[in-house]
Amino acid sequence: MVSNYLLQLSRQSENKTLALFSTVYSEMSPLSRNPIRELYETIRVNLVSERPGAADDLELVTDKFFRNLFPVAYHHAIHSDMQQDRGTSSSGSGKRDFHSDYKNCLVHTYNDLQPFGSVPRELSASLVSSVSAASVLLRVLREGADVLAKLEEIGVTAPLCKKALLRMNYCGSCNLFDHLHAKPCAGLCHNVMRGCLIEYVGLLNKDWSTFTESIVPLINTVRSQQGIEMEIKSLDGKLSRAIMQAMETGPQLEKQGIIVNT
Repeated sequence: MVSNYLLQLSRQSENKTLALFSTVYSEMSPLSRNPIRELYETIRVNLVSERPGAADDLELVTDKFFRNLFPVAYHHAIHSDMQQDRGTSSSGSGKRDFHSDYKNCLVHTYNDLQPFGSVPRELSASLVSSVSAASVLLRVLREGADVLAKLEEIGVTAPLCKKALLRMNYCGSCNLFDHLHAKPCAGLCHNVMRGCLIEYVGLLNKDWSTFTESIVPLINTVRSQQGIEMEIKSLDGKLSRAIMQAMETGPQLEKQGIIVNT
């Protein structure tokens, strides 16, 4: 199923992101695991959500992710690099948390400093767009499955159909016995099914037309370069780009008034 594939893809991407942080940003890896897991879990919840407007949660969690990642990135990647440039050791800093006042101070400067540049804003917009389109597609597929389920139920619920189906059981052609020579039953199977469906055709046709009209553009959107598959696969790279952006602007962040208390 499509939903299972996307959920599995998100878990693979999550593992890839955690491995990237563990290897490339090892100092900040321990404190970044939970935010990363929360971000991916929110993506998965939104993919299968039946609630309209669920994408708002994803936007909030994405903003929260970067806001909470800033103190970790600054303390263990940005500031530690500057300390090393000054000849000051920061060995082992990634293995422990740091003071809450220090973190709160950095969090409160996030909006003014914008340490990750445009990456959080762009990532939030692309995530919300791609996840929303994918969740709509999954809902439409579920509705299509419901329509097919109606087709399966029709033949056994209508009284006239029950009687006709009973007659079909005694027809050799319908049971695939000597099909070419069972002339008395020729066309009986098709006629019975058409007769059973006739009173439901209007309802089913409306549902099915809505389904087919909705699903084609959704599939094209989901499979595009901006679709959910490409978005999930590239998520680790975008998160890494955000940290690199913050590291490049590290000296500028201090000039803007960050007081370092290590």
